[in-house]
Amino acid sequence: MSRPQWVPERTDALGIALAAVLGLASVGLVRVLPASPFFSDVLIALVLGAALLNTPLRGVLGLKLPGQDREPDSFAPGLRFCGKWVLRAGIIAMGLKVQTSLFGGVQLALIAGVGLVALPSAFFVAHALGALLGVRRPLVDLLAGGTMICGASAVNAIAPISGAHREEQGVAIGVMFLFSVVALVCFHPIALSIDLDPGFAGIWSGLAVNDLSSAIAVGAQMGGTGGVMSAAAKSARVLMLAPTLVAFALIRREGRPTGVGKSILDQLPHFVLGYIALAAARTLGDRLFGSAPAWVSFLRADRFVVDLTMTTVSASIGLNLGLRSLMASGGRAVAVGGGAALTIASLTLGMITLASRGAYGASALVGVIGLGTAALGHHLATSAGKAARALRLRFEQGSPLALAEATSVLDGLETDGALDDAALRKIIRQLHPAMGELIPVRQSPLQHGAGCRWVTFWEGKSGWALVAVCREPGSVTPIHAHPHRLLGKAVEGTLEELTFDELDGRHFALRSRQLLGHNELFETSGLAALHVVRAVGDLPVIDLQLRGPEVGTPGRRLRTTVDPLALAIGATFEGDLEVDDRPGHGGEGASVGRPPPDDTALP
Repeated sequence: MSRPQWVPERTDALGIALAAVLGLASVGLVRVLPASPFFSDVLIALVLGAALLNTPLRGVLGLKLPGQDREPDSFAPGLRFCGKWVLRAGIIAMGLKVQTSLFGGVQLALIAGVGLVALPSAFFVAHALGALLGVRRPLVDLLAGGTMICGASAVNAIAPISGAHREEQGVAIGVMFLFSVVALVCFHPIALSIDLDPGFAGIWSGLAVNDLSSAIAVGAQMGGTGGVMSAAAKSARVLMLAPTLVAFALIRREGRPTGVGKSILDQLPHFVLGYIALAAARTLGDRLFGSAPAWVSFLRADRFVVDLTMTTVSASIGLNLGLRSLMASGGRAVAVGGGAALTIASLTLGMITLASRGAYGASALVGVIGLGTAALGHHLATSAGKAARALRLRFEQGSPLALAEATSVLDGLETDGALDDAALRKIIRQLHPAMGELIPVRQSPLQHGAGCRWVTFWEGKSGWALVAVCREPGSVTPIHAHPHRLLGKAVEGTLEELTFDELDGRHFALRSRQLLGHNELFETSGLAALHVVRAVGDLPVIDLQLRGPEVGTPGRRLRTTVDPLALAIGATFEGDLEVDDRPGHGGEGASVGRPPPDDTALP
């Protein structure tokens, strides 16, 4: 029985330990340093990780500056584990932080009315600005979600759903911190200048400041009931994390393998269910146990778990955050985040100010106008044609492509009749999967030979297809030739390829053998190209392949008693060629790499 993916392996230990040490250090620093709303443990962890990676300390530990995918240093597997499974554990534990006992009827109605208008307005404005400035949509999702809900926590929760890269997580967290600081400086003077009641000013703080601690700190600046009302309003926004994650899961489905289940539960990330369950448990526990010492201690322990998991994740992000990538996207990300923050702050302020003075109709009108304007701007800036042209331009400029983006580019090139060898090689070179995009191949039930699983991500009308293959450590293919051409590269781990010459019908010779490291391209020319592929090392290897078109006959497999791995270059041997009947090799096409409807659900 295979080990579940959420159970760490020995090779994960180094990366997990490094990130956890930095995370624990950041939690400790926040507790021993003088209290300040200008920094948080999440930010400290991010900075510690980035400082370790971008200074000479990197060489002491053997860290390597990451490329589009972090390979091949020994910390990579554990840092990936933190970004996937430690993150999900932290999000689930966050459910116990939802505190519904703060809500009163009037306040809840005001918070709900303003929030239902302001939060989607911030989403629309962020994506309109992102489209105009050429910012990748996954990064815009992080900036919008963090501004709408709860800062860095929402950024981390949305990242595996939106298809973001880890360096984009780091950029988004930095932007969230920046505008929390701006709110700490600006909100109180603005509230004083318009004579806004402290209670209503607290609601404004809770609805407009992204980070939880900063929102409560800003509310406390307002005096009176400002702190309590900011906590209530902020808790209402935290409650919106679950529906926001569900919405992102449903609207960000492109680039995933087709054939997955059609129900909402199939599309819902499983960790969201855990978050909702613990949020319900918190509500029930507060009613049953109130301030009982055991319940209070349990909630305190949960807060520590959330702090430690989130700082560990942030440290792992920092350890992937090269300064070059940060500088490349930082300015435009600040502009997008700033637009979203300004939208939510100004719209909530206008509506709350009018409501505080009894002008409920005017408050609602301002909200409707603000939401309508934001939605119209989003529609004009992000039409399908404009988005496709922007993506095509990024491809032509040599920018990295996530799997979802690559499938869109492949569709466009095929429609235009431009899917030639140069375009295919360019796509495979620029293809760098984002967070979560490779989970379907790790979990695939579809065999591709002994020790291999596979998934088809795209299949075009021209016969070309984009597939991913996950190979178990040490797995070796037989000597075989494909019934199609193939262009590929390993995105995790290292492959060894052996190629063979066919001397006559029964005699063959080893022509070459080479290690194919991270992102090194390899090609085969079809039925004439006999080769062997081996997964090198102690970790699974994942390679992405553009394959096609099928020649109409099955592939070939060479049966021999010789161990091909023991041969020297030029050595000859005997064998018998036969039909290769392994799944995906028999000429049946890439469609057999599509999961059946009920076998694959999103993680």
